[in-house]
Amino acid sequence: MENFLEPLRDAVAVLDGYTQLFVQPRGPYRKGVRFAWHLNEDRGARLGDVGVFYASMKFEIIDADPARHEAPLRVTTKEYNYCLEGPDGKDLWRFHWHPDSKVSHERGPHMHTPPTYREHWPTPRMTLEKAVLWCVRAGAPLSCTLEEAERTLALTEGQHVLWRGWSNHPEERRLQST
Repeated sequence: MENFLEPLRDAVAVLDGYTQLFVQPRGPYRKGVRFAWHLNEDRGARLGDVGVFYASMKFEIIDADPARHEAPLRVTTKEYNYCLEGPDGKDLWRFHWHPDSKVSHERGPHMHTPPTYREHWPTPRMTLEKAVLWCVRAGAPLSCTLEEAERTLALTEGQHVLWRGWSNHPEERRLQST
């Protein structure tokens, strides 16, 4: 579990200010339980004049494919939500993936933009690191130099990309593999 969480913590740490991932439920990590982390307990990270960055992810511990992984277990993402709220309190963008949603028909990764936020714009799978980079590009204050932030985000995202099971909607992956 720490191999999954530590790169995510490093990614949000490039943003200046308080950036902690709070995992629920607490207690021992075990297979078959749906966990979630929230950036600063759903309060988001304050980014000065840029606004507030909100991020959360649901995930599970599952059996690993022995052909691809050395460890017997791995973590898989089940849902993510990233949002940059501007200083006026209005969202500048939202990135979502919620394949098990009971309130939305959209199952693939997508984004919402102003003015209505109703349209689901399909996207590739969006990593936390890419969402943080979008905040950086919007002018978010950093805890390090821009070069260090970009390097950290590239390294942490690289670890995720190396081990993830898919990069687009699972249906697209299935079609590509046939």
